[in-house]
Amino acid sequence: MRKAMNRGWWVRWVLATAAVMPLVYLGVRAEPRPAAAALAGDAGGAATVQGEVVYVPVYSSIFYEDGKQVLKLDTTLAIHNINSDRQITITRADYYNAEGKLMKKYLDKPLVLLPLQATTMVVARTKAPGGVAANFLVEWQADGEVNSPLIEALMVNASSNLGVSFTSFGKVVKRLPPAAK
Repeated sequence: MRKAMNRGWWVRWVLATAAVMPLVYLGVRAEPRPAAAALAGDAGGAATVQGEVVYVPVYSSIFYEDGKQVLKLDTTLAIHNINSDRQITITRADYYNAEGKLMKKYLDKPLVLLPLQATTMVVARTKAPGGVAANFLVEWQADGEVNSPLIEALMVNASSNLGVSFTSFGKVVKRLPPAAK
C-alpha cells in the first residue's frame, strides 16, 4: 500500500513538472502570456486605437552551457489582424540587431491585412545575425478605431537531436494619431 502511494505521488510530480522543466533548462521563466485587449463585444469592452509602433524582442541566437556556446535560431515574426470586420495597414516592419543597427526593412510598401488575416516575416539564422537581443519595430495604422493586432515572434532551431522553440510578444511603445485624410 505504501509503495503504491509513493509511486502515485512520484507520477503526479513528474507530470506536474514536465511542462516547466524545459523552460527551467533554458533559463526562461514560465510566465503567463501578456493579456491581449478584449475583443469588441466582450464583457470588458475593447480599448481601440488607430495606429501604434510595436517593439518585438527577437533572438537570432541564444547562449547555453554557461554562456560558452551560442545556438543560432530562425525567427518568424507574425502579425495577426484580430479584427473580424476591419482591415489594418502595416506601414513598417524593420529588423534591428542587438546594437540597434537596422539590418533589414521587410516592407517596400504598406501591407494591408484584411479582417482576421495574418502575415509572417522570416529571419533565417544564416542570413541576418542580429545577436541575442535583436528586435523588430512594427508600425501599423487603420482608417478608424480598431483592436490592436497580435504581434509575436517565434524562435526555433530543430537541428540534430536538439529542439528549441519559444515565443516573445510585442510591446506598444507609441500610439499614433489618426492618419491624415
